[in-house]
Amino acid sequence: MFDHLTEPKSGPRIQTSPATVELFRTVDQELRQGIVSPEVFSDPELYALELDRIFARCWCFVAHESEIPMPGDYVLRYIGQDQFIVVRDEDCQVRVLFNNCTHRGSPVCRVEKGNSSHFRCPYHSWLFKNNGEWSGAPHRKKAYKKLDSAKWGLASAPHVDSVHGLIFASLDPEAPTLDEYLGGMRWYLDALLGLNEQGMRAIGEPHRWRVPANWKSGAENFMADAYHVPSLHRSAEEVGMFPGIEAGGAGPQASSRHVYFDEGHGMIINDGFLPPPWHRSGFPPEVADTFQLDRLSPDQRQFVENHSATTFLIFPNLGLVRVPASPHPDAPPTVFTYLRQWQPHGPSTIVNWNWTLGWNSASEQFNEDAYVAALSMHGPAGILEQDDTVVWGGAPVAGRSSFARKSGMRFNFQLGLDGMSDYAEDPEWRFPGRATTTALGEAPQRAFYRRWLREVSTPDSVGRTETEQ
Repeated sequence: MFDHLTEPKSGPRIQTSPATVELFRTVDQELRQGIVSPEVFSDPELYALELDRIFARCWCFVAHESEIPMPGDYVLRYIGQDQFIVVRDEDCQVRVLFNNCTHRGSPVCRVEKGNSSHFRCPYHSWLFKNNGEWSGAPHRKKAYKKLDSAKWGLASAPHVDSVHGLIFASLDPEAPTLDEYLGGMRWYLDALLGLNEQGMRAIGEPHRWRVPANWKSGAENFMADAYHVPSLHRSAEEVGMFPGIEAGGAGPQASSRHVYFDEGHGMIINDGFLPPPWHRSGFPPEVADTFQLDRLSPDQRQFVENHSATTFLIFPNLGLVRVPASPHPDAPPTVFTYLRQWQPHGPSTIVNWNWTLGWNSASEQFNEDAYVAALSMHGPAGILEQDDTVVWGGAPVAGRSSFARKSGMRFNFQLGLDGMSDYAEDPEWRFPGRATTTALGEAPQRAFYRRWLREVSTPDSVGRTETEQ
């Protein structure tokens, strides 16, 4: 009797309202002028589309391999607002399993990390292997004589892959390979994380805390916003925690530049933080001597010997920071490497996740100092973090404002556009991506929002955007 109400088992489920389609057209037109509507940071319908068309389709970081080294090891992680079990099964294959039972939807795992060969639902005790397969239920021989167990396992991400220990998953069956998705950023990951065969590992547990902001503010900040560093983070230099902060920004003393891709990935490149005998990337000799640069291509080696990535973003929401900071008062600066993810939890809330990475080839003391330096700068109470999380909260507030909407308020992304500043594309850059002569611009942010618009306005994995129809 309800045949007229049936829907396909898969396919688009979220409809785009005419008002949102019109907003897409407006954003498309205004991005060409370097301006963005505050509505994109607060609109509930846009947020629902982001979950459906960005986080459920793009490759998203979920864990570091060092967090699940043994068969049965697992951690609970998120893609968008969906929770997954990232587990190494009995055959050592990494799986990303949707943490909801196929019987009534109850989570089958409620512990943040552990080791288990099976996951049992607390509701009716349906049992699943750690590869996701349905394994049994109470009174199985009487209750489920004809059950096709192959159809009732935990739903899993159709694509899982890793690069230099970073585990990514895509929920889109038609997604490109991870290497295709990363594009030129894979080249830089080799140069940043693949400096020796020992690799890196996550130190301790990831830190997590809520911030009243929109996830895009954090992503675009880490991608390329060097302009804010000397002003917003000035106090870090004043207390001796971040030496030479001006050089990491976009002012006249800075040696920074942008490298970015049309796919929405990008980074801030610096020409070196510290004087000899430190390595150009800021590592002391005892750490730099463990790097096996012959693993790299000639161009990658030249990049490593002459440049350092300060921050980077892999679209949509994975960031990396590699900068020096003093772990203790009067201690010499230590270069730390940490990962940052801005997990969306509504249009106006994010949950920050931090992983500090240590070199397996370095001493425990160096890794401990790097951990403390990272925590002091970008931990939940970090000096720089307190600055960032205060200012990011303004975007969704303006997006919800009746006055901002009625007055036609817009955000300015024109820095470096059409000769606005001393900022141009560097024709001599020989490495992947589009490089700029300085960091006094916002070309990467504009590329980020163009990628965001392409994804959020496209109902299917392949096809024209609604703004083009």
